[in-house]
Amino acid sequence: MKLSSLDHPFNKKASWLYLVALLFYATNHMLIIALPFFSEQLGASQSDIGMIMGAYMFVSMFLRPVAGAIVDKLGSRNLFMITLVLNAIVLALYSIETLWAFAVMRALQGAILAFFSMTIHLLIIDLVSDKARGQGISMLSLASMLPYTFVPALVLYMKDHISMTQVLLLFTAIGACNILFGTGLFRSLRYDAKRQVVTNIKPSEATSIRTANRAIIFPAVIMLLASVVFCVAPTFLPLYLESIGLHTAPLYFLTETAVLILIRFYGRKYIPNSSVLPTWLIIPLIACFMLAPMLLFVSLSTPVLLVSALCNGIALSLLYPTLMTYITFVVPEQSRGYSIGWFIAAADLGTSCGAYLMGWLADEYSYKAMLATAACIGGAALLFTAAFKRKGRGRYVSANS
Repeated sequence: MKLSSLDHPFNKKASWLYLVALLFYATNHMLIIALPFFSEQLGASQSDIGMIMGAYMFVSMFLRPVAGAIVDKLGSRNLFMITLVLNAIVLALYSIETLWAFAVMRALQGAILAFFSMTIHLLIIDLVSDKARGQGISMLSLASMLPYTFVPALVLYMKDHISMTQVLLLFTAIGACNILFGTGLFRSLRYDAKRQVVTNIKPSEATSIRTANRAIIFPAVIMLLASVVFCVAPTFLPLYLESIGLHTAPLYFLTETAVLILIRFYGRKYIPNSSVLPTWLIIPLIACFMLAPMLLFVSLSTPVLLVSALCNGIALSLLYPTLMTYITFVVPEQSRGYSIGWFIAAADLGTSCGAYLMGWLADEYSYKAMLATAACIGGAALLFTAAFKRKGRGRYVSANS
């Protein structure tokens, strides 16, 4: 039997969406590296830089559920191009080159991110079939993370060889190019987008929506706990290793990144596409992000460091797309954006609060105490999952059924 193009996660429209996502997140990752340097050149203190950079995630985190609800009402296609145009305008306004402009533009980018992430997650659901949904979500998340592999080195090279104005103009050009790529995809969605804007919901459907939306509680809690643990390595591991005279952090991150990319690409086919919670996959992934800090607590030898990076890379590669795919099947289409918004907001909250919590533990006690706490959080997530499975709450019937 001939497969539909929608059954392939690399069909033409889905591939265009991956490209748009890659360019969007590339400029955002570039700014994460470049803005602190540029702000310092303009006379910013460390606290000023912290405020400028923190505005991005702070605004995005609180707006995600609101953005999801608005996308549910207006439709993902209708907001897709708006976010790309606004992003290009904001990138152009960075060229004002003042600290207040940097702070305002960073906050605005956080708001744009909240809407953009909602639209692309809902669009990929439309652009691939149900049987390929997990693969599509996995590839979309991979496209958003790929810039992490090359952006830091690229920005550090550029800041030493071209001026601040030239770098900011390059960002503007990338934003403009993304509008062009997005326009091609936008036109192709004009007549065949499956998702419809829902304006009226029957009382019986509203009850089903409330029941199904409870399904996001478990994945949101797991993602929040996982994000707390995931933030330990990039934020504090280099500092810990440097403090004891070790210089193996690049080896750790190189291994973790290679594992993440390979498994997210080749493992995408094994992500379940159903309304049954795949605890058989989630439990091993939780065990991996629990073992990662536990191993570092025991030893910082190179072999143990590599195994820890392997465990963290496996968990990072599959946990998010697996939970996200599950949510898209159990949550009604009428409130899908709103539910996805809460899920991503939980991940953002875990990352931001986790960095503060782990930093406090490292300051007040030690890095080893921080790693032990991270392992305990992973253990708590494991126990929570086991209890959830034992109560037989792993299956929800979607209101779409």
